[in-house]
Parts: sequence; C-alpha cells; structure tokens
Amino acid sequence: MDNEIVVKRYSVGKILGLWALVTLPMFFIRFVLMPFLVPMVSIHPGILYWMLMIVGMIWQFVLSVILLKRELGLLSWENLKKRLWLNHPVHPKTFKVYKLAYLFTVPIILYAFFFESSGLFTFIGEAMNRLFPFMTPKDYADIQNLVSPEFVGDWYLLGIALVSCLFNYLLGEELFFRGILLPQMKGAFGKWDWAMNGVEYPYTSRRIVFYGFLNAKYRSFWPSVIIFYGLACAYVILLLLYFVLSQYKGFMVVTILIGLYFIRHSKQVLNHPQYHPIVAVSPIVEIVLLFFLFLRAFNLFCTMRRSPI
Repeated sequence: MDNEIVVKRYSVGKILGLWALVTLPMFFIRFVLMPFLVPMVSIHPGILYWMLMIVGMIWQFVLSVILLKRELGLLSWENLKKRLWLNHPVHPKTFKVYKLAYLFTVPIILYAFFFESSGLFTFIGEAMNRLFPFMTPKDYADIQNLVSPEFVGDWYLLGIALVSCLFNYLLGEELFFRGILLPQMKGAFGKWDWAMNGVEYPYTSRRIVFYGFLNAKYRSFWPSVIIFYGLACAYVILLLLYFVLSQYKGFMVVTILIGLYFIRHSKQVLNHPQYHPIVAVSPIVEIVLLFFLFLRAFNLFCTMRRSPI
C-alpha cells in the first residue's frame, strides 16, 4: 500500500521485549517506588503517584522516538505518517480513504460512557482483586481520591491533568502501543494483531481491546485517539448538563445565552446600525456567561466522588 513504509516486521520476542521496556517501569513505580517514597516525602501520595505515572509515559514517548529514529533515519512528516498510520482510515478492500470508519468509534464511546463507567461491571474488577490481592490498587492510585475540598483552588492540578492527557492519550501509551507496535504486529500474530495489542496494553479494560481493531482494520492511528478524547468530551458535556439541569441559575444562564444568540442574529438588529453595539457586546457577554458555567461545573466536579475514566 502507498500509505505504508517498509519496515521489517517485529518478531514475537521483540514485541515482548519492547512491551517489557515500557510496562516494567510502571510496575516498579507502583509496587516498589511508591511504597518506598510515600513515608519519606511530604507530597500528597495521589499527586506523587500521578506525577510518577506521567514520568513513565514520557519514557514511553522517548522510547518511541528512539525506535522511530533507528527505523526511519530521517524523522520527516512523510516517513512518520506512513510508519505510524497518521492518515485517515483506509478501506481494507478498495485501499481508498474511508472517513465513514470514524463513525464506528461512536458505539465504543457510547458503550464506555453508559455501561463500562456506570459501575455495572465493577464485580469483574472485584473478582480480579480477590484472585490477585497483590494487584489491588492503593488509595493513592485512584484519581477520584483527588476530588476533595482540600484541593479546591489548586490550579496546578489542571496543568498536571493536561500533561497527563497529552502523554496518556497521544504521545505516550497511545503512540507506543497503537503507533509503534500495532503496525508491526501482523507478522507475529496475523489477523489477531489487534487483540494481542489490546491484551498487551497496560491497565487493559474491555473497551481498550477493541481500540486496536479499528486501527488495524482501517490502518489509521486516529480512531482510538478519537475514542479517548470523545469519551473525555462526553463526560465534560454530561457534567455541564448535570449542572444546568440541577441548578435553577443554570437554566437562567442558558436561557440568556440562547436569547443573546438569536437577538444578535435577528434581521432587526443586523439591519439597523443603532443596534450594532448589541452585536459587538453580545459575544463578550456570552463568553463571560460560558466561563461562569465552566467555573460552576468545575466546582461541582470537585465535589463529586467519581472518576470519569
């Protein structure tokens, strides 16, 4: 295919070796380094664990760059695009761009949003913890424990969250497992390359196994990225809707926003110069009101004892 670059397929041994290089440091951080550091440092254990996980994901990014440099030599956009499948989905039969495949991410987002994160399947995790008690996560490994009044006003957490999202959903785990490994796994695992890629993924969940299927079938890096960020956006929308539907002031703010929008786009305002100041001022008011909604939604989030992902 024209959209792929010729690179020697990875053997099973090489795949497992690379997998160990990125997952063993994570296990070391979780089971060795954290228990050692928690009694010795004054940083909140949850924040310390989060930051160390980010360091681990940055290592995944560094390893990915090293591998790409060794395989491609010149890290040009064209080489990276072909090696990592940084293109639109391609139909497996016609080999033409198949943007309709993006729609196939919707059922996975809906499944994860309405079922997996609803708590209906918590019994599976509980059973695994009983079977392997040493794998039971500590309290500091649960990000929902950072949703506490003691962190209200600590805006540096937002910066940590943004860096975490960048390396978790794009430059770290996603780049390594979907970009580096998946395109090279067909030679070792054949048509089940996507399944093995999902099994290898650290902290595998039921939906993650299927992320690789879309990427492998349509030879594109983007479906799984869309699922990750689509799910995150879905929770943000849910949070805003929850706020609006549960707060009387929220109804008023939304009503004012809708009213301002239709007023400044009405013919009477647009066709009469004396009303043009409304057109100029209205967007500013709308931005302020949207910011108000965001702050109230963020405050509501800080009182919710639930992790979105």
